[in-house]
Amino acid sequence: MRDLSNSLESPEQVVVAPRDAIKTKGDARTISMVILAVLATIAALYFLKAILVPITLALFLACVLSPILGFVRKVLPLSATGAAVLLFLVTVLLGLYVASLTAESLVQATTSLPDDITRLTGQTSRQVNELIRNHPNLRALLPEPTTIDRLGDRNSALLYERLTYGVADISGWVAQGFVVLILVLFLLAESEMLIPKVIRFFARTPDDAVSDRTLKDLTRQIRSFLLARTVINIGLGVVIALFLWAFKVRFPFALGLFAALTNFIPYVGQVLGGGLPALVTLAQYESPGDALIVASVYLGIITLESYVITPYILGRSLDLNGTVILVACLFWGFLWGLVGLILAMPITACVKLVFQSVPELHRWANLMSREWQPPLDDSSFDR
Repeated sequence: MRDLSNSLESPEQVVVAPRDAIKTKGDARTISMVILAVLATIAALYFLKAILVPITLALFLACVLSPILGFVRKVLPLSATGAAVLLFLVTVLLGLYVASLTAESLVQATTSLPDDITRLTGQTSRQVNELIRNHPNLRALLPEPTTIDRLGDRNSALLYERLTYGVADISGWVAQGFVVLILVLFLLAESEMLIPKVIRFFARTPDDAVSDRTLKDLTRQIRSFLLARTVINIGLGVVIALFLWAFKVRFPFALGLFAALTNFIPYVGQVLGGGLPALVTLAQYESPGDALIVASVYLGIITLESYVITPYILGRSLDLNGTVILVACLFWGFLWGLVGLILAMPITACVKLVFQSVPELHRWANLMSREWQPPLDDSSFDR
């Protein structure tokens, strides 16, 4: 009887085993294809950054300037193309003015900051030497004065070299900025035609009203986020520039612009945005107290912006957990360098908004968020 039962069970085993093997091979093939697709996407982002970075910056600026375009069309009797051309000319003039001020600050910094560093290190070396002379028992704890002098000379030469390269690269930055503005011109001029086509392209069916409404909602949220984030950072840069100008710190405009740009970079950007003005103040006045005042005021401004202004304006659209923020900065910084670091937060926040708008991707939005939860009737977590 046992042999008979074994013989009866063997056909089921013969039938079931190949099906399980086929299913396992299919799953492995699917996973392999997904991994290859992800690696191919990363490689494309890296090797095509010369094309993708200007396009991304153009999309970013188009979202920011779109409300201004609508305001111009309300005030002036212009078509979308005419308003876009007018906005393009104003933006070009403003960009040239910013570039000229930046170049002027860099030229002044090239001639003054290296000498300030040499003078500051010399003063520090003399103070250390005097301290060692008065207290010989501290010699083992303090650095050698000659080491401080060599370090100052080396940093002064390195800073002069970097600033000189920065002045030489401004023409390249202006040319790339002009290409980006040309793309922005076409995006704004054809926005009335492009946006409905993009929405219809991603809709499930041409007559899908729900998808159409969801995509329009998503477009509005992304545009509002980018505009609000940019306005907040510009306001931050203006406030810091005005404070530095009132405190008679050199290069207030350049330092304010630097603080506005670095504020796009989470964590590290805020340290850089406040550390550089403090170092410039220390080199200019040779007073740690003045540098501490500048750092304290910057800390107060950035705290007000981070904990009051930004949460009030953006709400939960920037609800990203710290791990996702750091991974995004590492990822985009590796792919696109400094521009990638600046764009990491806007790109990641836009991706999260996309995930929140698509029910099938709610689990990814929940993974990226700190507090956001999917709707109670969402069944994507049960699959």
